[in-house]
Amino acid sequence: MSDFGWRDPYVAAVKAKILSITHNATIVDITHEIEHFNVPHAAYVLRNVFRDFPIGTVHLVCVNTPLSGEEKLVATKLEEHYFVGVDNGFFSLLSDKAPTVVVELRKDEKYNPIFPEKSVLANAAVSLANGIPIYNLGVQLGGLHPMMLPQIRANKQQLWGTVVHVDDYGNVITNISRDHIEKYREGRSFVISFAREQLETVHESYTGVDSGDCVAVFNSSGWLEIAICNGNAAQMLGLRYESPILIKFIES
Repeated sequence: MSDFGWRDPYVAAVKAKILSITHNATIVDITHEIEHFNVPHAAYVLRNVFRDFPIGTVHLVCVNTPLSGEEKLVATKLEEHYFVGVDNGFFSLLSDKAPTVVVELRKDEKYNPIFPEKSVLANAAVSLANGIPIYNLGVQLGGLHPMMLPQIRANKQQLWGTVVHVDDYGNVITNISRDHIEKYREGRSFVISFAREQLETVHESYTGVDSGDCVAVFNSSGWLEIAICNGNAAQMLGLRYESPILIKFIES
């Protein structure tokens, strides 16, 4: 996955490099439409899909790659999957579990700080896919560069969260999960407040309301999502990354 887009030769160049090393590689495009340099967006996408791939899959991540030449290029093993990319905080957002191992990749004579994805990162991904031990790819590190996503806050009466992603339909995904609400509601009903709207019901599908109306659902990953039936919630409600979402619990 990358923030390269499809208009330029970058995606094809990385794939060509992989295929030039190993002709029978299976390459799956997750997306190349990550918002440029947006690490939280990339982490949200991969966090919600990497476990659907077979254990042992190698994920090559090309997002917000710096041009300074001082960056750490790493390979890491996390939840029995391998990840290759730049240690810019991205990998720390993928899981609540700690990585099994983190290795700083060696930069050989072909290293290009302008396009490391085509050289060091592609080579490392192929090596891992071909069964080369991760420890052979460089020097082991103590951990990953940390980055924190917005966290929920809660008390007896309310739960505060934020928008963490807006998908291509304009649906707004929050950092509030079904489990969070069940933990704090204690059997009470609740009201969801955002922008100038309030919702008292979480529906089973987007079509639980009339066309043009707001709807709240728990998506397939269990996160609270705000949508507009047959519309774009982000545009129509003015919601974006880190917009506040409030859950207020109602006493009987």
